[in-house]
Amino acid sequence: MAEFQNKTYTINIGTSDFKKLVTESTLYVDKTLLIKTIIEDAYDVLLITRPRRWGKTLNMSMLEYFFSTPVKENGDIDEEERSKRNTLFSHMKIGASPEVLQNHLGKMPTIFVSFKGIKGGTYEKIEGALRDVVYRTYAKHEYLRNSGHLSERQKDLFKKFITKEFDLAELQTSLFYLSEMLHTHFGRKALILIDEYDTPLNDWYALQLAREDRSSQEEDTYYQSVLELFREFLGESLKDNIYLEKGVVTGILRVAKASLFSGVNNLGEDSVLDKRYAPHFGFTEEDVNSLLYKSGMDQNPETAHALKSWYNGYSIGGLTIYNPWSIMNCINNDGEFKAYWVGTASTALIERALILDKFQTEIQTLIEGGSVEMRADPKMVFADIKSSPNALYNLLLFSGYLTAEKVKQALDGVTYVCRVKIPNREVRGVFMTSVVQWVESKFKADSREYRAFVGDLLSGDVPKFTTILKSYLEASASYFDSGPKQAELLYNGFMWGLFASSVNEDYFVEKERETGSGRADLLIIPKEDSPHAIAFILEYKIASKDENLEAVAKAALGQIETKAYASKIKAYKNVKKTISIGLAFSGKQVEVVFRESP
Repeated sequence: MAEFQNKTYTINIGTSDFKKLVTESTLYVDKTLLIKTIIEDAYDVLLITRPRRWGKTLNMSMLEYFFSTPVKENGDIDEEERSKRNTLFSHMKIGASPEVLQNHLGKMPTIFVSFKGIKGGTYEKIEGALRDVVYRTYAKHEYLRNSGHLSERQKDLFKKFITKEFDLAELQTSLFYLSEMLHTHFGRKALILIDEYDTPLNDWYALQLAREDRSSQEEDTYYQSVLELFREFLGESLKDNIYLEKGVVTGILRVAKASLFSGVNNLGEDSVLDKRYAPHFGFTEEDVNSLLYKSGMDQNPETAHALKSWYNGYSIGGLTIYNPWSIMNCINNDGEFKAYWVGTASTALIERALILDKFQTEIQTLIEGGSVEMRADPKMVFADIKSSPNALYNLLLFSGYLTAEKVKQALDGVTYVCRVKIPNREVRGVFMTSVVQWVESKFKADSREYRAFVGDLLSGDVPKFTTILKSYLEASASYFDSGPKQAELLYNGFMWGLFASSVNEDYFVEKERETGSGRADLLIIPKEDSPHAIAFILEYKIASKDENLEAVAKAALGQIETKAYASKIKAYKNVKKTISIGLAFSGKQVEVVFRESP
């Protein structure tokens, strides 16, 4: 039970069981109109890709609960259970379409499998995990064992699967066989739901990226074996399956190299670049406003505004979409704003890519609120990520770390030309952390020591801060030797990443914000409720080899004063002292001058 502004409600975080959610919680978002969209979709097989924890599994659970035919232990249809479901759904949004309930609720035999738990560093482990998924799926339909409708061949085959005695060929055709058995028993074609289809491939590639004990040829051989396993499994389930009414597959990415759906007739795809299913995954503005009202958080306009700043920013199909996992966690924690979504799953692939040198210019542009133009391709090729910025942006876009604006379909009719940006404050932290890690790698610094010396500055000990800064630059790698553009990139990353990730929540950290008659490079201002009373203004310049560093540093300090950068700080009555700092960089050399003022 959570409580906020004298309102009480029950909330369930993290459940993927639709029935449990709607029967045990009073605070949830009704996405049942997805059912109608699925029914009306002309495609026989749908592939819907969305970022992790965006409600894919919960929606699949809802589809199973709505469509699946309830049965008793003896295989007879359970009319009482179907009536209970009808009562439940009639009070939800889909209830406004009674013909949908009458014609479809509880009337379609359903197979629901999830690849979420299929992970492993070897092909054998992955195949074993898939075998276990198939066994559990058959166990859910154990009533078929004694069905009077199945032939002896079908009963013998069912026994193989329920006793885990099936071979590889039977594993690959297992869902086809089960759909055939369900069709024989119920006299209706089956609905096949496959959730998180790409998890084994995403996890596999991330693991191989970290391995150093396997050659690229050996890695590719193993990878092709994994691809072949799932290509055959999905193909046999969804391609030309005469017992299939409709198939719905969800995942994060459309894996191109795998060609997992090659030959699947009438395949429809929907990603973050499409609009048909946009309202059904993630929270819309209307959904969020409803949650704020029900939780009582709408009584505080500042809280509501902050929530939208932290967790919205996704533009999908012309709608503003919010991260549902973060919204629900924030409400559950009475409006505490922090990064709930990032770090909830392995992001090794993304983390390794973000610290590569070739991506730093664009990453720093994105952190500062800018955008990058790219060609978005819904089909993902993992092998290209390490070498192609566009491949990286595709991974970031479809994984939820970037959002697209000004989307236009390219002339090829397959890809899209768009500009991408960081969607919100929560995700921005991932990029900031990556810049810090990149800078640390260049300075060859221990992470704790690197960040600790910021405390020297915040305490007002600028000379000590300067001494340690000079030592870091002297010990740094030869990255500075690759030219002034690269050096400037490193200085930008250092100045931004160091303070943005190391200065705690007691401070506002702003980079290049309008103040006085210009823009300060960096402002560090203690918040009104913090125990600190010193504010900092930093201006840095990059000097040529022929320039006098001390003179350039003094010029930077002079710019702070002549352009009145301190004017914004005057509004903070808790600030007792302001330290203005001018820095001049040239290669591995730095000069720092500063001045204190009340």
